[in-house]
Amino acid sequence: MLLLILASSEHLCAQDIGRIPRWEIGLDALSLIDKNELPAYSIFGRMVLNPQTTKKTSLRLRLGVEGYTNLDSAFSGNRVGLDYRTNSFYISTGIQKELLNLGNCSVYVGGDFGFYRKANLKDHTGEFGWNVIGYDNYREINLRFAGILGYTHQLGNNFAISVESSLQTNYSNQKQDTDYVSAFSEDVLIVTVENRTITIWRSGFTPFYQVLFSYRF
Repeated sequence: MLLLILASSEHLCAQDIGRIPRWEIGLDALSLIDKNELPAYSIFGRMVLNPQTTKKTSLRLRLGVEGYTNLDSAFSGNRVGLDYRTNSFYISTGIQKELLNLGNCSVYVGGDFGFYRKANLKDHTGEFGWNVIGYDNYREINLRFAGILGYTHQLGNNFAISVESSLQTNYSNQKQDTDYVSAFSEDVLIVTVENRTITIWRSGFTPFYQVLFSYRF
């Protein structure tokens, strides 16, 4: 995919010998349109280590957070006695090295190591006539190792778009902790208890790992 983009756009890449920006900050378009499993609210950054060389090396960083709280027992007009909280956090660091530099266009390889934590917490309060009391909690931790092939095209002096593909391996640890009682009548009670941990390793190729719109300065 990236090689096709490079072949079709190589003639558009004019040499530019002006000032070389060292810092870069941007957003991942895949997260903005909910096509990425990472938190929707995230920011991406790069720092060039050797701006005066032809083929540059850069450090990479991405941070993301997302959270939602619904205190139904306190605020909801249609109260059913359920408080719900969800939150997630992601951080990744890495490095990249240009293989080909054509002025305003470049092709690079690199690697990222990422940590991702997610929690969904439900508290059944039993208030307002709701017949469930207890909790239902889900927590997940992921570690991600990604090899990257990327293409960057600079737009003017300070803006750029980057498309990245990756071959990655993910480790996932998922914990479910559930303990609640459902009361359908004085004589009919159902107790639900679940406490389990699942560990998953998976690998695969992601053709669109990140689509980045960034500002260089």
